[in-house]
Parts: sequence; C-alpha cells; structure tokens
Amino acid sequence: MAKMTKDEEFKIIQEIRRLDAEGKHDEAYELRYKLPLPPHLAMALKETVGADELKNSKFDLSEANEAYGKDWLTL
Repeated sequence: MAKMTKDEEFKIIQEIRRLDAEGKHDEAYELRYKLPLPPHLAMALKETVGADELKNSKFDLSEANEAYGKDWLTL
C-alpha cells in the first residue's frame, strides 16, 4: 500500500467530520479505517486483542508495518 500523504489524510478527516455532522455515524466510522493506525496504537492493540484479531481487522497497518517490519504481527 502506498504511503498516504498528509493532504490525503486531511481530506479523509474532513469527510469523516462532515458525515458525523450529518448524523451518518456508521459511514464516518467505516471511513476511519482508511486512515493508517499509528504504530504505537497498533502495538497496543496487538498486546490487548492479539495478533490474529488485529490481522483480521479492517485497520490500515501500513505505518506499523513500516515501523516494526512486515513480520511484527508474527513475533
């Protein structure tokens, strides 16, 4: 997956805020999965819910993969 630019992230955040303001909370929630999960939060989730659960989630783990290496969920 190509690294998302800050401008691309900002546009997604704007869309999330718009959807929330319109009461479309489910759509806004789903759109959040397009934003890369910060590595420290991904690691915390791995420790909390387990690697398998995290691998099967909708989270964008691209930044964690870059920070910790592609095998970080299997270690």
